[in-house]
Amino acid sequence: MPTVGGSHASEPDLDAPAVEPLGPALPVARGSGAFRSLRLATAARLHAASSDLILLVAVALWALSYTVAKFALREFEPLVLPIFRFGIAGLVLLAILWFREGTIAVDRADLTRLALAGFFGVTLTQVTFVYALTFATASDIALIGATAPIVTAVLATVVGLERSGRRYWAAAVIGLVGVVLIVVGSPGGIRLGSGLLGDALALGTVVTASVSALLILPLLTRYSVYRVLTYELLLGTAMLVPIALPQLLGQDFAGIGPETWAALVYLVLATGVVTNLLYVTAMGRIGASRAAIYRYLQSFLGVLFAVLLLGEQVTAIQMIGGAIVVASVMLSRSSRSRDRPSMVRQGVAQRR
Repeated sequence: MPTVGGSHASEPDLDAPAVEPLGPALPVARGSGAFRSLRLATAARLHAASSDLILLVAVALWALSYTVAKFALREFEPLVLPIFRFGIAGLVLLAILWFREGTIAVDRADLTRLALAGFFGVTLTQVTFVYALTFATASDIALIGATAPIVTAVLATVVGLERSGRRYWAAAVIGLVGVVLIVVGSPGGIRLGSGLLGDALALGTVVTASVSALLILPLLTRYSVYRVLTYELLLGTAMLVPIALPQLLGQDFAGIGPETWAALVYLVLATGVVTNLLYVTAMGRIGASRAAIYRYLQSFLGVLFAVLLLGEQVTAIQMIGGAIVVASVMLSRSSRSRDRPSMVRQGVAQRR
């Protein structure tokens, strides 16, 4: 069979009906002309379809992590969970990095930036994330998490990495309105207490993760995503250990049930390794901008899993707020569609 994009010598069509030729027999070129164009178009559609499926699987696995982490925190101490989750995931990615690239080296001059990225992207992000899950619902955190792309771009504008027009800042304000609706629309209503603190911590998670994304941008011009992610996870986890040491010493490991250990395995492999590999693979096929669009589904899938598996309640006002947040992100992207796409807008922050 001819390969896609290749060519073969012309050959007679043996499947054609037997008729008496009116003149010299003309061979039918299977691998050329309209037939080859059709095969190329079909192959391209199948390739894109498989990438879309890969992205949907990755986003669904990411969305489920809110619910799984909330479940695991019933028996794990808050800071013990991320140490195991990202420490083990970092070691697995280290092995994958060595297998893929044959080396794990980075320049010493880049270690400081990698350490800062790990501090913001893992240490601070996980402190805020696990305590957000402790004080707020997984649904709230999933909805607020939808602001990540626009928060990253706003910070990029503030530090001078990007330039934004009025339409873009309007999108940022609209996104803020969506966040307010998510908080105000909580089933228990807005009140000073643990729920409001959890929502604030969830927004803090978005900010710290966005700072980490900006820190690694220059590194991604010299290293692969795998190399940067591996160092970020390992260095960030190492800095988290001293903070979590009291909880590590006090953790009742014997009291952790098999379901909770299974949840940890999911968080390590599914959201720490598999999703990143799937996302990067699909992004390399269809481009980062198109791949980033699928992350807009993550918040709503996260809410769906929390409702189905944890029995959480989500109000109509919160869903409206979530829709507004997603709309604001899409508006912010469309307002810059004529610009040369930057790494910030192309979804570089999507690493977990």
